[in-house]
Amino acid sequence: MAEKKVQKRVPGYKSENQKYKSLLVMQYILKNADDEHAVTIGQIEDHLAKYGIEAERRSIYRDIHAMMELMNMEQDPDNEITDRERLGYQIVHTRKPHKDAPNGGYLVTARPYKFTDLRLLAECVNSARFLSENQARTLRRTISGLCSKEQAKLLNTDSTVVNRAKTANTSVMDSIQTINQAIRHGRQIRFKYLSYSFDNMRTQVERRPGKFYVVNPYKMLIDNGFFYLLTYNGMKTIVYRIDRMKEVKELLTAREWEKEFKENVDMDNYTKRVFSMFGGKRERVTIRFIDQRLDTVVDQFGIAGVKYEKIDDTHFTAQADVEISDMFYSWVCGFGRRAKIIDPPHVVEGMREFVKKVSDMYEPK
Repeated sequence: MAEKKVQKRVPGYKSENQKYKSLLVMQYILKNADDEHAVTIGQIEDHLAKYGIEAERRSIYRDIHAMMELMNMEQDPDNEITDRERLGYQIVHTRKPHKDAPNGGYLVTARPYKFTDLRLLAECVNSARFLSENQARTLRRTISGLCSKEQAKLLNTDSTVVNRAKTANTSVMDSIQTINQAIRHGRQIRFKYLSYSFDNMRTQVERRPGKFYVVNPYKMLIDNGFFYLLTYNGMKTIVYRIDRMKEVKELLTAREWEKEFKENVDMDNYTKRVFSMFGGKRERVTIRFIDQRLDTVVDQFGIAGVKYEKIDDTHFTAQADVEISDMFYSWVCGFGRRAKIIDPPHVVEGMREFVKKVSDMYEPK
């Protein structure tokens, strides 16, 4: 509610905002008080005056006590208000001095959401690469509205996300909603797919200018901060990054290959695959690493479905399902002499060919 200038009053005059007094008292306390910051009756009076509202202190006390009765989480068997109807807040009065309240005041000691939960949500928004900067800012503002003013400051300064470029596509959330609806309805979707061009690196352009992709959507996946759409064409799965889609529309045509998808795609195992976003044939691969790289390897492969074995004082092996691609070989190369594929033989040979191709690029001409 926008603040209004204080109106000139005559005896007996009541502002048109008088009917909002109780709501304004509640909003002020919830916005300015928490378990470390108290608000006083005097501060509440000043706040009401901004809206042209005059109120006796007894009236404000009655409003606050009514709020405490409604909101406090403590069970009162004689109260007709049930826990289900309570709002999850707890407001208490304290006589201990607090900042801006030397003689004590009112604290909000509990809320429907813990501050640690809100902080986690804010960090998820900060690190979500599929959100545009404007969308992330709007979501952070929404999350901040669920805590006090002082706590909101901490939400925006607690941490900085390193090297997380945001998408420029502002319609991602609408696309996700449309895709989710099409998956529920078992229908196809169409969209235009975007990619960068050297002609204009600031703006993505249509990969097929003027033409739509028509696909059978089955699952949405999240990987490395981006949303992906898993589709199926009767022969193989194809993955699209959702923030690179535009003009997404649910079609009236039914999704195809339902039976084949269920028979050929094991979603429980698909989501456990490594490098699955880059395509390639699925293989069970064994790689030998030095012990110092264990944390890095576990971060990439995880624990479930992966076999780790210590082979001597300085080395271990990891056996995991991966989808063989140049991206996988590049990842192994990143370890230098600290990692070596040892099985199966044809993947070892594939690594040799990959390294030779890279080496040939640097041969003097």
